[in-house]
Amino acid sequence: MKHFGKDLHFISWIKRDGSGTIMIGSEWDSSKDYPKVDDVSYLDNDLFDLSILSLTNQTFIASGFNSFVVKIKKP
Repeated sequence: MKHFGKDLHFISWIKRDGSGTIMIGSEWDSSKDYPKVDDVSYLDNDLFDLSILSLTNQTFIASGFNSFVVKIKKP
C-alpha cells in the first residue's frame, strides 16, 4: 500500500541503525545524526510504502528515504 506524507499522521522516526525511535515533536538537536522531527510538513509530497505494524493500533511502518511509524489520517 502506498500513501503520500500528507495522508499520514507521523508518530515517530525509526533510527537507521535499528536502535530505537524518536517521537515526532521531540526537541531538535543539531548535534544528532537524524532528521528534524518536530515539523514533518516537508514530507507531504513524498510517497511512502506502508507495511502493517499493528492491526489493533492501526499503525504502519512508512518507508521511503527514512522510515516512520505512522497512522493513516481519516478523511
